[in-house]
Amino acid sequence: RLWGADSQSKISSAKVLYINLTGVSCEILKNLVLAGVQPAICDGRPYPEAMASTPCSFLNRATETTTTVDEEDVDDDKEKRENNGSSNKKRRIVTTTVARALQSPIHELNPLLEECGVDERPLDSIPDEDFTQYDIIIASRISAKHAIRVSNACTKAGSAFYLVDTFGLHGCAIVDLGLDHTFRKEIGKDKLSDPMKASVYVPLEQILTLKLGETKKGRWDKTPPEIWGMYRLFLDFQEKMGKWPTAQDKQEFASHALKWRDETQTSAQSGGFTIPDEFLGDLTSLESLASIATAEISPVCAVLGGVIGNEVIKALSGKGEPA
Repeated sequence: RLWGADSQSKISSAKVLYINLTGVSCEILKNLVLAGVQPAICDGRPYPEAMASTPCSFLNRATETTTTVDEEDVDDDKEKRENNGSSNKKRRIVTTTVARALQSPIHELNPLLEECGVDERPLDSIPDEDFTQYDIIIASRISAKHAIRVSNACTKAGSAFYLVDTFGLHGCAIVDLGLDHTFRKEIGKDKLSDPMKASVYVPLEQILTLKLGETKKGRWDKTPPEIWGMYRLFLDFQEKMGKWPTAQDKQEFASHALKWRDETQTSAQSGGFTIPDEFLGDLTSLESLASIATAEISPVCAVLGGVIGNEVIKALSGKGEPA
């Protein structure tokens, strides 16, 4: 391996949890599984509906979508039936979840790994301590509230959290390595620096609770990047409406966007940005924005998935400066 035997040992012993598989997180998963990183999936969404338009190179679209199981009746005559040697069973149809449908295809990517772990519980019902058993958590299509909770649980346990999504030709990722993350910078061929602290990273909670207009000036002259504004808007819509925006929600989304733009506004006197009325476009543009929120394009997913996969390898091995 290009990253060395010591780094490979750390990578091979790591566990990564993927929350809600999307096109970009499937690319990250594929890259890391092929590198020998043990995966687990938390995704109880129904299959194939949740993955109908998701680009995924290793997913078998012919996977069975339901499973039939025997379920024994529980009633007062159960003991009587047992004594008579008879049984009374129901046939119950269980809908396949995304996590269950992808378990086998993922294992086929790298049979040397253990079978992929599966968690079909809703994110709300998973306690914080369950997240601490993973070295890395990669999430997509979740609300800011859920992202903050999972990220805080991860970083307190010394793990890292990645929130990543793509929408049309755009993509965005937020990385929380924790306040105490250290790494060794490459300073030449086969030479590494002494361990140093990644001091430039701030907690994800601070990133997502900061008003868009309060973004400090310096890198951008007049307004924050539109891609960052789009992503913050998607996250806020998911938070308030309980769903990721789609083309069917375009009018509701556009109205929400106008309200959100005013709420995240700040005054120029406070040292932040004054968000212009045309930020992210007019009403028609905002309606179109809802249509691309769930649109995933394979090359975009592949590029961003490759970048994040490389960042995860650096975080696990401690070798290389975070981007």
